Amino acid sequence: MNSWDRLKVIEKVSLAADKHGASNPQQQKQLIFSCTDAPEREVYFGLLSFFYDEQLQANHYERQKLAGATLLSLATPSVLALDASIYASAQYWNLSVEELPWYWCKVFGQDKVVAFLGGLVGSCSEAKLKRSIETMLFWSRRYEESRSQV
Repeated sequence: MNSWDRLKVIEKVSLAADKHGASNPQQQKQLIFSCTDAPEREVYFGLLSFFYDEQLQANHYERQKLAGATLLSLATPSVLALDASIYASAQYWNLSVEELPWYWCKVFGQDKVVAFLGGLVGSCSEAKLKRSIETMLFWSRRYEESRSQV
């Protein structure tokens, strides 16, 4: 087991995304390999931080895309319940990063995620939050389609 904690995960994702973008396969593989040997709880919070920490929103698309792809690939067990994970990330989540809703589908089950998000949409009074939840629902409904295209 390596000594990576959540701060090291944040540092490595930020550096890789800022320098190479989220679509560099070599960087993704290296990050996934290193995270595999780190404590799951640290990996989870390190990667999820890009979706809820205001201070990590510089270059947010690339960082979130890389963090989300790593979460999805590793299928790291969620330390938070589904509702807590969604509430934590809804404000800063980039609507084009489908990997986070797909991660939830992979870890919690697509039916559970779609049902929860579908029920949540009607209770959102703030427009930005509602759009975020609606888009999470959009991506979650397409999770099975994404798996068949791989």
